[in-house]
Amino acid sequence: MHDTGIDAPAATGAPRSTALQGTAGVLALLSAWWVGFNLRSVLLGVPPVLGHLRDDLHLSYTAAGLVTSLPILMLGVLALPGAALVRRRGAHRVVAAGLALVALGAAARALPGGAAPVYLGTVVLAAGIAVAQPGLPVMLQSWFPGRVQRPSTLVTLGFIVGEVAAAGLTGPVVEPLAGWRGSFVVWAVPAVLALLAWLPVPAAQAEAAAVRRPLRPLLRSPLVWWVAVLFAAQSLVFFSANTWVPSTVHGGSSSAAAAVDLTVLNFVMLPVTLALAVTRRPFVRSRAFYVVASVAALTGAAGWMLAADSAGPLWALLMGGGTGATFAGLLAYPPSVAAPEDVAPFAGMMLTVGYVTAFLGPVLGGTARDLLHRQAAPFIPILVAGVAMAVASLRLPHPRGAGR
Repeated sequence: MHDTGIDAPAATGAPRSTALQGTAGVLALLSAWWVGFNLRSVLLGVPPVLGHLRDDLHLSYTAAGLVTSLPILMLGVLALPGAALVRRRGAHRVVAAGLALVALGAAARALPGGAAPVYLGTVVLAAGIAVAQPGLPVMLQSWFPGRVQRPSTLVTLGFIVGEVAAAGLTGPVVEPLAGWRGSFVVWAVPAVLALLAWLPVPAAQAEAAAVRRPLRPLLRSPLVWWVAVLFAAQSLVFFSANTWVPSTVHGGSSSAAAAVDLTVLNFVMLPVTLALAVTRRPFVRSRAFYVVASVAALTGAAGWMLAADSAGPLWALLMGGGTGATFAGLLAYPPSVAAPEDVAPFAGMMLTVGYVTAFLGPVLGGTARDLLHRQAAPFIPILVAGVAMAVASLRLPHPRGAGR
């Protein structure tokens, strides 16, 4: 598997662009961090208000569920078109356009008119996120050639902090002050500020990297496919576990155990990503790193199926930690191994396979529950995805160098 079909500048020679230094580099990285924050906060601010939204708009549970599940599908379906836009129009412009759509869609959800503005705004902001995500790794590679690991992990930390902030603050703080409609406006404001902060950051090097060349060699690369499988498997484990952990523990969704397990599953990603951001050891292209993370997630899924009620927090810790570490590493993988013109489509393909699979995961879990009539049955697809994580990790090539 040494023939990856990818021209990897970090492994084959000198970087192709000049790195940002000093204050310019710090400001650009802070701006990218803020972008990442907003690409998740507008999504995770919805579940805490979903009950009141459903009651006020008289929606069915299925219709309300689309408000949270539809963006996941769109992140997958539109990732490759987003990558094509990056190659055609340049990463800086596409990320800016994506942020504008995020801010517009987030605010539009608060408009009167029943459920239509909620769905329309959700579609618009999800489209913005989908097209912006493939542009970020292109910018990071341009700004920090040959040492993208730490900057990318710090931007991933922005994603995680956005999730934690929106999920943790919306219910107890934002909604009581502003209502569910007002909460959508509140989370649109940081997206506007992120757009204003993004516009002045350096773009020339990234735009120069937006070279057109055939995608066929990239699509034939075994490395690209195995990375996509790994990203898809960890996405299914994480999103499906979030869906089924509460209802597969003794006492059900309203129990204290379910609340604790769900909190551990999500919040463990924060210290894990922070630890990866400060480490000096290269891990993005380390096969052993992904194997360990995959085994942790697989162990957590198997433990949950066998003994969810006796050690729920431990199994949740392993699943959240394993998928969180894999997520952080894989977001930095394309800019660490691919030539500038290949970064966006590599990332786009990874995101497409990953998020479409994540959308299907909860459905497969529900099907398993309906067919087998067993409480732990939804974790069968999660267990299979854990095995797929381990297999894909073992299929990654040994690194010939590691971008820091």
